[in-house]
Amino acid sequence: MSPASPVQSLARRWKSLGAPTGVENALVFGPQGADLARAVQTALSPGSLTLLHPDPPPPRARFRTDPATLTDLAAVRPGAFDLIVAGGGLEIGGLSQVRSRLAALAELLTEDGVLAAEIQTFAAPGPDEDFDALLFPHLARAGELEDGRAARAPLTAASWTLLLRSAGLHPAALDGVGAQRLPQELGLLHSARLAAYDPVELSTGALRLVARKAGGAA
Repeated sequence: MSPASPVQSLARRWKSLGAPTGVENALVFGPQGADLARAVQTALSPGSLTLLHPDPPPPRARFRTDPATLTDLAAVRPGAFDLIVAGGGLEIGGLSQVRSRLAALAELLTEDGVLAAEIQTFAAPGPDEDFDALLFPHLARAGELEDGRAARAPLTAASWTLLLRSAGLHPAALDGVGAQRLPQELGLLHSARLAAYDPVELSTGALRLVARKAGGAA
């Protein structure tokens, strides 16, 4: 048996955290594209799956695609999905964009709907283990560190849980993944700047979580 791919392992992790199986309608989005859709179908077996993607589905795909943004989709299909799976992208942009994105997710979910997500926190390194966004969050917030890439909101794991709750999405289970610990020499050099953060926050590069819409089953 061949080893599971990263996206397959991610879908299985969401299942172990309590993501529901066999729901009627699921929405999926993330940089993994069709691979994420297939992994979710295998691990969670939704009856119908929609992938947010600008292109038509590949041949023989068992899911449909929709080119809309989350905000646009929420305006025309509120309460349409029992499960939303976010493989990435929630953290892109500033705080107002993040809040709008979470509000759209809550609007799209049914009253007992569930969000399964992977979120890159401010402690996740960039390409080639670049920790500038962690060390200089004010510059990251201004978009001056990304070299043309979409800027990531420099939010801690604790900040994300608060934002989810404020949007009406209550984390039911979460798993912090230390994508890469801050090298010791950088920690010493910038110790004064980093002193305000809990050590766990500094090593939680990604959050894998399952959140339920307020009023849903515990």
